[in-house]
Amino acid sequence: MPLPMEMAAPESYADSLFTDDIATVALPKGFSVPTMTLFDGTADPCDHISQFKQKMMVTAATGASKEACMCKGFGSTLTGAALQWFVGLPNGAIGSFVDLVNAFNQQFSSSRRTPKQPSDLYMIIQEIGESIKDYVTRFNAEKVLIRGCDVSTAINAFRQGLDKESSLYKELTMYPCERFDKVQQRATAALRLEEDIQARKGVTNFDKTIRKFAVEKKDERAKPYKAPNIAE
Repeated sequence: MPLPMEMAAPESYADSLFTDDIATVALPKGFSVPTMTLFDGTADPCDHISQFKQKMMVTAATGASKEACMCKGFGSTLTGAALQWFVGLPNGAIGSFVDLVNAFNQQFSSSRRTPKQPSDLYMIIQEIGESIKDYVTRFNAEKVLIRGCDVSTAINAFRQGLDKESSLYKELTMYPCERFDKVQQRATAALRLEEDIQARKGVTNFDKTIRKFAVEKKDERAKPYKAPNIAE
């Protein structure tokens, strides 16, 4: 049998998981939490906190009002088990947004993604037929997930992942770079060359089609007129 529904205490409306320093601060008129994906406890909590901070940057509140907005508005971004955890916190458990973040991360630490390591960059290999643009995009997407990635590691992994027959790989091997932005510049130059070659191929194929069509039309015009053979 399900447990009976608990009855609310008469003064439960005054309960607050925040200390008075947060609970008593009046929120700015018209304040509302920006729309964002609700957290249910299964996603990475660090990603949710980062997104929440970015969304809250648009609020006009400052100082104590700003922190109160972030604390009181955080519950509106939760759902499911995460919301049940939030409303179940003891009275006065949260005295600052730092307290809230630490408690939140600790509660949902098992949902965190495994942190990327610099050595993971060596797993990014340019696939057969993949353009330099797509390879660079994939590499950069993984690189930004690695905090404090060593520059030399990033450069070497980028070069090793390139097609060994490509001009960019040969150039980076013969003339090494000490800064990753220089590698990016060379990759951009190689991309421009790649796109120019592809564009020229397209123009050449189109030109061949037009020439073939023109020759066929010319051959049709060159044929002498032949009257149809009408049987008597």
